Amino acid sequence: METMEEVKDQKEVKKAQVFNVIILDRSGSMECIRRAAVEGFNETLAGIRKAQEQFADTQDHFVSLVTFCSCETKHVFDKVPVADAHLLKMEDFLPCCTTPLYDAMGFTFTAMYRHVKAIEDAVVVVTVITDGMENASHEYSGKTVKELVERLRGEGWTFTYMGANQDAVEVAMELSIRNARNFAYSDEGTRASMDKDTCTRMNFFNRLSHMKKQEADGGPAPVSVEDRRNWYTNMADAAFDEEEGK
Repeated sequence: METMEEVKDQKEVKKAQVFNVIILDRSGSMECIRRAAVEGFNETLAGIRKAQEQFADTQDHFVSLVTFCSCETKHVFDKVPVADAHLLKMEDFLPCCTTPLYDAMGFTFTAMYRHVKAIEDAVVVVTVITDGMENASHEYSGKTVKELVERLRGEGWTFTYMGANQDAVEVAMELSIRNARNFAYSDEGTRASMDKDTCTRMNFFNRLSHMKKQEADGGPAPVSVEDRRNWYTNMADAAFDEEEGK
């Protein structure tokens, strides 16, 4: 049984507010892998729910799903607690028209930043999934998105770019996104890539939980908000590298 002194020595774990952001291409060419995209997102959602259950003492998880084509950028979920996010149905994802990728990224990042900037311990985990190249943006350019990504990585954000029918690594590098995956333009390729993204997230969330508990137990801890954000970015990159190395 713990003594009163031991109880006093234990610090309360301060939970991280984790914002899971998925930006999903809804342009016409996604019709060929529509079912896999829907099922893949649902698997991602299941993984985030599992993380909320497993790491409830160190993390609170929220979900944003943004789908985009040149007709509409739609917030299917917008920063909702993961318990309140429902599974995606086929009728929720109807591909059409062209690919305003930069606008979808720029508007989503800017709105999310406004929301989290006042939260001391916020983590933003972004995954962008597209089967084609930018061809329809009006407000944001590759240059402005790159500048946003560079600034937000300094705020503790992490980005993964998953692309088909392109060199995803090259496209991601042009946007200053470190973590990139190519996926085969097929149902199997789409599911496999989204499954790897789910595994990467769980790896990161496990590292985050370990860090939080260490900190509460008096172990190594960031000395500033900037240090904390750098730790988060580095942990997310390490989780990505580990998954890629399997």
